[in-house]
Amino acid sequence: MLLRRISLLACCFGVATASYVLLDYWSARHAPLFRRFERQWHDDVRQLEASPKLPKQWFDVKEVAIIGGTPETKKWLRQIETPIKTNPLGQHRMDVLVVVWEEEGIRGVLIQYNLEELKSKNNIWELGRTLILSRPTDKKSWQAFAEEFFK
Repeated sequence: MLLRRISLLACCFGVATASYVLLDYWSARHAPLFRRFERQWHDDVRQLEASPKLPKQWFDVKEVAIIGGTPETKKWLRQIETPIKTNPLGQHRMDVLVVVWEEEGIRGVLIQYNLEELKSKNNIWELGRTLILSRPTDKKSWQAFAEEFFK
């Protein structure tokens, strides 16, 4: 009886894990563009913070101003949670310019970070990042894969 319960529990855990992975994969591909942006931006900031690319002042930001460069960007910024964390005792200010763009069917977002000292107002660091949200697809992915495979 105990073995049967453990087997059932393991089966339920496996189904739950597979469901989570499939839902995560599906939502990453089919979510609205602003949700894909939010997810990619959080992942990008997490990767930057884990890398040695950021200055130590990144973690000493007291004020953050996020500026939407287009009307579409401003709408997106009202709908998402930003990944930039602040420190109430910080000595720096960060301006973040976010611009949604489209070129030849490719949709993306440009993010420009500017870090400055609060006292002197001197710009001490800047970084630009580009996130690609979608690429044009004229055919269904399986059909395009099959045509490429059987050439």
